[in-house]
Amino acid sequence: MLVEPSIEKIKQQANCPFEAAILVSQRARQLTEGAQPMVPDQAANNVSLACREVAEGKVVAIPGDVNPVVPITREERIRREEEKRKREQQMEEERASRIGAGLDGLLGALSAGSDDADAPSGEEGEEAVETEE
Repeated sequence: MLVEPSIEKIKQQANCPFEAAILVSQRARQLTEGAQPMVPDQAANNVSLACREVAEGKVVAIPGDVNPVVPITREERIRREEEKRKREQQMEEERASRIGAGLDGLLGALSAGSDDADAPSGEEGEEAVETEE
């Protein structure tokens, strides 16, 4: 149960209770994804922290379809960079294994083709003989 800040303080920052709920939920999601808190972090969880930010006027609603850029913490930025490096490394390893498998198949086909070329063929070994009529 939310005790501090009061629901009334949060509702004052929005046009209606629904807008206040959306505002708090969107900010809580941003905090969960690594956004930097705009008030001292003394809250028990991200929803409580988002409520405090909204009540203090640090987070406001912007009408329209807006996609804000939210600064992230240093730790989150490092985590995302490591995740990106791992994905790139995994893709490179998969690409290398596919290339290796393709080369193995190609070499196998070439060696099978050279085995067939070494075998005597009736057509190649025969000489053309002209007959007189």
